[in-house]
Amino acid sequence: MISKAQIKLIQSLKSKKYRKKNGLFVVEGIKLVKDLLSSGFKPVHIFAVRDFINDFVRQNCPVDELSRSEMKKISFLTTPSETLALFKIPEYPIHSTFKDDFILVLDNVQDPGNLGTIIRVADWFGIKNIVCSENTADIYNPKVVQASMGSIARVKVHYTTLFNYLKEASNTYNFTLYGSFMKGESIYDRNFSDKKVLIMGNEGQGISKEIKSIIDEEIAIPPFFKENKGPESLNVAMATGIILSEIRRKN
Repeated sequence: MISKAQIKLIQSLKSKKYRKKNGLFVVEGIKLVKDLLSSGFKPVHIFAVRDFINDFVRQNCPVDELSRSEMKKISFLTTPSETLALFKIPEYPIHSTFKDDFILVLDNVQDPGNLGTIIRVADWFGIKNIVCSENTADIYNPKVVQASMGSIARVKVHYTTLFNYLKEASNTYNFTLYGSFMKGESIYDRNFSDKKVLIMGNEGQGISKEIKSIIDEEIAIPPFFKENKGPESLNVAMATGIILSEIRRKN
């Protein structure tokens, strides 16, 4: 059984305001839940249909069995999953990011699907930390969680005032700041420094003027079509993957 209070709490976690207030976020799907458990995330409560209860009982997790009709009442998905869990939102010290030699920064990326995909791509290319502007989509938005396909278990995402963070990265820790633009030096024609920050901008507006003013190198993915007979731009998640691949290939 699930109480009305539990249903109300879960439904409230669609909103960033209540995720922040309660310090909780929702994860759906057996694989996603197991990925987070294996990475040390702390479950507050897990709800699962009968077939999956024992998976969590063996790990001494707080779990309740629900019917599929009850799961439908709490699920955020069109087709309800067999498992839904509430996890505590972790806190990561942002200065720990400076221990890395490659940091990904997102400046006002708005679409939850894009953010989730970028987290997954970053995980593939071994990026351990992503630093976001405060107006970037919330990592614990249910759509981001689903799109990340479990990569939020391995990639730490931080939110901060980017200008100050990037100035510190550059001036104190000697990172080179690379920004992705429509017009810049081709990523295929250059090498990259050992300590680097890659900055990706908003879906429609790109990197903000404030952040552009402190970037060291403007880079671009060159198009290979001719006579302007092609798309105007690439999706930010796709572009992130291409640039990460080229940087990793060269380094």
